[in-house]
Amino acid sequence: MKKEELLIKIAEKSKVKSPVAKRVIKALIESLGESIQSGEKVTLTGLGTFRIKIRKAKPARNLQTGETVHLPEGKKISFKPSVGFKDLLKNPSPTP
Repeated sequence: MKKEELLIKIAEKSKVKSPVAKRVIKALIESLGESIQSGEKVTLTGLGTFRIKIRKAKPARNLQTGETVHLPEGKKISFKPSVGFKDLLKNPSPTP
């Protein structure tokens, strides 16, 4: 599903017009990004938790040349789904 498809589903389910749903999705993405960037853990009950994880520095290999290179420490965004969200995979609701 792409962002536009999600936007249409949200607009239909919440009974709002598409421009309103688009602003809500944009605000959600911006707010999540700002919070995560500042180092906060973001928990959305029923969905999961977003947080930053630090990736340790490590040696790696350039596959084309075989040369060993050093990868510096880095940050990545981690998402851990909630138990309820995971259960959707085990017990999917029938589609209409």
